Amino acid sequence: MVYLNFAMKQIARIFLFFTALGLIPGGMVSLAQGAEINFTGKLVCSLKRPVVLPMAADIVALNVQPGQKVREGEVLGRYELLPESVQNLRRRLLPSQITELRARMAEIDKNLTLLREKENSLTELSRQNLAPTQSLKQLEQEIQALGKQRSLLQGALGQAEKSIAEEEALARKQLGVPFKSGHIPKEGTLVAPIDGYVVWMHPDLRRGAQLGGGTPVMMIGVMDPMLLRAQVHEIEALKLKVGDEADITLESIPGRKFTARVSRIPWAPPALSLEAPTYYDVEFKVANPDLALKEGLKATIELRQPGGKNLAGASQEKEPAAQGAPKGK
Repeated sequence: MVYLNFAMKQIARIFLFFTALGLIPGGMVSLAQGAEINFTGKLVCSLKRPVVLPMAADIVALNVQPGQKVREGEVLGRYELLPESVQNLRRRLLPSQITELRARMAEIDKNLTLLREKENSLTELSRQNLAPTQSLKQLEQEIQALGKQRSLLQGALGQAEKSIAEEEALARKQLGVPFKSGHIPKEGTLVAPIDGYVVWMHPDLRRGAQLGGGTPVMMIGVMDPMLLRAQVHEIEALKLKVGDEADITLESIPGRKFTARVSRIPWAPPALSLEAPTYYDVEFKVANPDLALKEGLKATIELRQPGGKNLAGASQEKEPAAQGAPKGK
């Protein structure tokens, strides 16, 4: 048992030693022969926006396929709202509160009209000493009280109408169709939120499908440039700066080499651990004019020196100079 514990501790020390050097298998940064430093990362779109089905509906038409280029505002498909979605929309856009407030306003205006007519009559009678002054004062107080009620009700009605206008604007944006105030639409369109390409579609998205509200049905992405995200060891991350060039290669695209540039270096890692070295999520930007690069592809990055040479070539050139110094003496 003692020997087993000792052996486990030794294995743990060896693991931590190789982890610190970045030599463990499957690590994001590895040191190869000649001090070559390779970063392994994944490609992602430089910008992505989802297309969301706002309410439960039946898909009635689709105009695009994965990989198709789209423009902002382009109609990608159409859908018909389910009956329960129409009812929910009706409650949003035609609330009973508005009707009640307007009815109360009409009642107050009617009462104010009657009271003012009565006030005019009492004023004339009081001028002729045919009605007591106290009755006129009491009537004026009733008119003032009713006027205050009307002001409060007018404020509440104005706020409610503003909320309804905002709800209508939101519904127009969500559904992608214009409609008049007070009208409840029964159809909607899927609209491209940005210029880009259809990089993903919901597996169930097709004509005749029924999907729930709030379901992301498509993803529109910008594919030129692409971003390459890599976890870089703390020692190497501190040597990087924005704008550094690198060469990237992909096993899935043999025989081709792409140029990347460091576009973002965080000042904090995604996670901290006392037992393991720290890795930073460094971002590279890669031109992709022919759309050969796709999201999710794995790539290997080899950084260049300012002179244009990669780190492997630099280390191989420095070595003979160091060996030749003693011969000169």
